[in-house]
Amino acid sequence: MPPSSTAPASIVWRVAPPLLSTALSSIATGLLTLLPLRFTAAGMSEGAIGLLATAEAAGFMLGCLHVHRLIAPVGQVRAYSAFAAIKAALVLVMVFSSAVLPLAVLRFMLGFNAAGLAVVVESWLNALVPNHQRGRILTVYLLVIGVFYGVGQLFARRLDLAGPDLLIFAGLATALALVPVAVIDVVGPPPSPPHNMQILRALRTSPASVLACLLTGLVGTAFTTLAPLYSHQIGLDQDRTIILMVCVSVGSLLLQWPIGFLSDKVDRLHALIALGAMVAATAAVLFLQSAHPRFIVLAVLFIVFGGFVESLYAVGVAHANDRAVSADYVSLSSTLLLVWALGGAIGPTAGALAMEYTGPSAFFIYALGLAVPFTVFAIWRLRRRPEERSTETHEDFLAYPQTSPEIYSWLPYHPDSPPGTPADPPPGERRG
Repeated sequence: MPPSSTAPASIVWRVAPPLLSTALSSIATGLLTLLPLRFTAAGMSEGAIGLLATAEAAGFMLGCLHVHRLIAPVGQVRAYSAFAAIKAALVLVMVFSSAVLPLAVLRFMLGFNAAGLAVVVESWLNALVPNHQRGRILTVYLLVIGVFYGVGQLFARRLDLAGPDLLIFAGLATALALVPVAVIDVVGPPPSPPHNMQILRALRTSPASVLACLLTGLVGTAFTTLAPLYSHQIGLDQDRTIILMVCVSVGSLLLQWPIGFLSDKVDRLHALIALGAMVAATAAVLFLQSAHPRFIVLAVLFIVFGGFVESLYAVGVAHANDRAVSADYVSLSSTLLLVWALGGAIGPTAGALAMEYTGPSAFFIYALGLAVPFTVFAIWRLRRRPEERSTETHEDFLAYPQTSPEIYSWLPYHPDSPPGTPADPPPGERRG
């Protein structure tokens, strides 16, 4: 049966295995966001903790660029099995290591493996989902990642983070992600070769979008790493610290859609300006709140801050695609993902050093110091190039997960896509 005629119920069963693997892997990722608390208990400095997060982000960026070369010769099932098994082993090995250098190597390899797992899952979805249902499956995929990421964080509330519990459960969840792979009965196409990082071309297309994605990496990734340290240093216990981390995840997951819907109704450069201003304003309020923290106020602010920062990425990608021809969507969006990863490699160390030498609330001055120049630049762009904006298309908003460049190779394309643009994939081969 060709994919275009596949019944909705059939699609659900076909995509369930890769989505289940993604859910289990996301639980492990959610647990691992609390590693900074484990490292703090071991006496590690904020700067060292930021450096470890930088190592993982660098591994992810390298994986996005080169992991397809490892997948192509062995096939997706064996590649996924290898990546998941190695990730589980890397997580468990961290039980026995407390020195910064070996941990940095392990985190770098974890980042590389994360890119490999995402590339395989997204290429499977490419094979399993007909073109007209891809926008819907993208939403489900993003929900699975976000919801089970939060489940992993909540699961850690009663764990002894200073002991081995956190790493053991993260390793188990990763190992279990191998199981659904065995029931996938469609061999997808090989992963699309990644596009080169064309930052100059992206800057010519939409400099505001490039800076929005860079800002999301610099601030969002750093916040995910350093928020547990901030909470711990202002005197909150483990339970409340984890709840605050879940608030960040909830904000990131839920606010993107209403913000994206509103961005469909206006010039998206206006939306980027508003988001930059709101990130700056929320960071300023969080800085002021740090002197006399109230938990319920912090929880609300963490939801808002997480949602605004992550929305910058999604609206930035949409704005860039508004300004590009459809044939350039994949290359441009992939470059923006790598720009985000570059920011994610710099941000944790920069933010951590600010906290180490100034205090826990210094992170929000760091965020404010980045958001304000971005907002000013976007306002300048608004005044500088009005004639270009009059010729822009306006694509429907989609919230993109920061997982791998493969996600952009199978999303729905603009109707004026040139012949040969991927549409409905072949049904694939069944395994015996």
